[in-house]
Amino acid sequence: MLLPRKQPEANESLGCFQRMADTMHILQLGDTHWATSRIAPGIDSMARFEQVCRWIGSISDPIDWIVHTGDWVHRGHLATDSGDSTRAAWNRLAEIGIPIVTAIGNHDHREALSQCFRKHWPDDRELHCIETQSDRLAYWFTNDTRSDRGESLLVLDTRGATQIDPQGEICDDQLAAIETLLADPMRRWTIFLHYPPIALDCDWIDRTMLVRNGMLLHSLFAKNSCRIRGVFFGHIHRPLCCVKDSVLYASTGSATMHFPNMPRDNQALAQCDPIAFANYISISQSGTLVKTQWTMLSQ
Repeated sequence: MLLPRKQPEANESLGCFQRMADTMHILQLGDTHWATSRIAPGIDSMARFEQVCRWIGSISDPIDWIVHTGDWVHRGHLATDSGDSTRAAWNRLAEIGIPIVTAIGNHDHREALSQCFRKHWPDDRELHCIETQSDRLAYWFTNDTRSDRGESLLVLDTRGATQIDPQGEICDDQLAAIETLLADPMRRWTIFLHYPPIALDCDWIDRTMLVRNGMLLHSLFAKNSCRIRGVFFGHIHRPLCCVKDSVLYASTGSATMHFPNMPRDNQALAQCDPIAFANYISISQSGTLVKTQWTMLSQ
């Protein structure tokens, strides 16, 4: 049983960052690939997910939002999947007691995940859904309940296929909405999606794992870089960060298994090292701070 989370007092010695009370704290995780059977030799993703949830629940530092950037479950996109695995994984993470934000991954059961998200959305937050012809889960909201401006989170749905396609696609409806939203001078945006929009200097990732029309997306980000705190994604199963045209991009490592990402790596070889990653993201008027965190797993 988890005890109520104790929030630390504001710290006056955070250097360039403002007091904790003025900072939004996000824990980003992804690619948990929850499944009832082993998804690869040496990888029991359900057991690993349980350990990750216990680890997150033990963190005493402030967390305003848990953001899962997709692939909650393994093979959840299949027509034979009932959605039960998605609901089981969501309910376990929700036990921690922190509001959950989610992006859709290529393995996810979109309908079941969308239902879980909407069912558990906090009553005191206004959720703005982006209407799309393909019924994607794209939305935005503001962090401050006292204002509809200021720090805002934008979540994009870049899965363009029903089958398990490792490449994503951003639809025209989302591109039009993004252009309008990012132009608002009174907002600052922290953006989440599953697939990386830009090339990452790795042979197999750049060939098979990007948003196909990601440069259209990046051009909108670059045009409005002064209003973007960062763009955060998963999918590549490795923590990584870079800056392109004044836009900060950062990924979280997987909480289940890991892939190579060096320039000459030419295939996704799953590595079952017993370690789970997450990003601890701090957003304030002073800037964006991304701290990669990890925990060792028992198997």
